[in-house]
Amino acid sequence: MTDMTPIADEAATRLAFGLMRSAYLDLARTLRSIEKDPANELLRAVEHRIVYRLGSAGHDCPDGSTQEGALTLAAGRVRSVLREAQEV
Repeated sequence: MTDMTPIADEAATRLAFGLMRSAYLDLARTLRSIEKDPANELLRAVEHRIVYRLGSAGHDCPDGSTQEGALTLAAGRVRSVLREAQEV
């Protein structure tokens, strides 16, 4: 990756997250329109996998580190997208 200022890095991260959020919600909606029950099962499996990965990533950080706080914030945002996908 290239060296970016913290502001540029944050902007790129927000843009990437926004794009991925939109894509995931569109995918959830499309899958449900094809076949609802298998789509819900797949989305729940993806959610469980992501929650597991987020939990294990948090255990890799030293206690009280800035990185741990960032991971906690990111995990909360990802979980909100997962919940939203269950509702669309």
